[in-house]
Amino acid sequence: MESDLTKRRPSVIPGWSPVLPAGYIPAIPPVDDTASDTEQDAKNSSTSNRLSHLPSITSYETKPYLRIKKFHFNNQAAMSMAHTHGICVLNTDEEQIIACDHYNNRLLMFDSNTDGRLLEIFRGDMATPECVASRPHYQHQIYITKAHSISLYDLEKKQFIHQLGSEESGHANNRFNSPGGMSVDPANGEIYMCDTWNHRVCVFSPDFRYINRRWYLTQWQLEHHKVKPNFLAVNGTNECVVTCDDVPNYRGAVYVFDKMGYIQKIYDQETRKKAPHVEVKLNVPHGILLDDEGNWLTVCYSDLESCWVERRYKPYQHDEHELITYWRNKELKGPSALAIKRDQTLVVGDRDENAIYLFKQIQSH
Repeated sequence: MESDLTKRRPSVIPGWSPVLPAGYIPAIPPVDDTASDTEQDAKNSSTSNRLSHLPSITSYETKPYLRIKKFHFNNQAAMSMAHTHGICVLNTDEEQIIACDHYNNRLLMFDSNTDGRLLEIFRGDMATPECVASRPHYQHQIYITKAHSISLYDLEKKQFIHQLGSEESGHANNRFNSPGGMSVDPANGEIYMCDTWNHRVCVFSPDFRYINRRWYLTQWQLEHHKVKPNFLAVNGTNECVVTCDDVPNYRGAVYVFDKMGYIQKIYDQETRKKAPHVEVKLNVPHGILLDDEGNWLTVCYSDLESCWVERRYKPYQHDEHELITYWRNKELKGPSALAIKRDQTLVVGDRDENAIYLFKQIQSH
């Protein structure tokens, strides 16, 4: 029998929780991880996954300043990626890019500061890697979703530290069905993961020692119609945004939850006056970014007319205004993964083009 802690979370009126006080942020005790980086390495790393401010998409150049597609490694022949699923930017001074080379069963590390050259290839038990996320305060550790599992991987040692799940799909607390995007809570290191074909979001401690909660995704007030979560992001102010779709019946949506899984708002294409809906055109949204102010930015995998969809929250005097912006980009054919550097450079993984694009903000004169 399922315990109360892992039962499905109900949808409730936005801004109200029957159990938790307003503004509650779950916390976990620190973990003594003997297999992690050295204590000195952790202390020296002052970076985290926190995004305090996300610039408006209209402030960016429409053409990428760097395109990574064909690349060389040592004296080998030119190589290319096969389906760029997930990407992340490492918490290092160099901010290297880690990309999932999905069908080639490997991870690739690229330079992000100069010419985008290939720096390293990671192989070994990397069957169809889906998504990656950097571990805050651990410069050389990343989380990887692949097959039906999630793993913690050390890039320096080139070995796995922890794994949860197996090669077979399942629905139990420690079994998954094609997990996808994930994000790490900058406040406490908890891992939020899209268990895509189980139609749920799962939350773990940093080293997978326990699963503390999960919730399922369905269409609003249609519990029999499940939708697939693809990517997600969390911020430091108790918000979790999830992109989802169920093609062809449900083109896509962005769900906003608090960190205990209670729905705050749903952005989708259906017109409803009743909260928590906001009408937004989203055709299979994938990668998403979220800042501490509640602004989010997503890329739509199957919409060439409005690849980027952005929600901004603008206070006007004593009132508050919500603005949805659509932005077309002819350079992107099938954008999926999305990351951002500390200088606000956007990094986009294009699955259909098997490429990575970097976009800078427009320089003011």
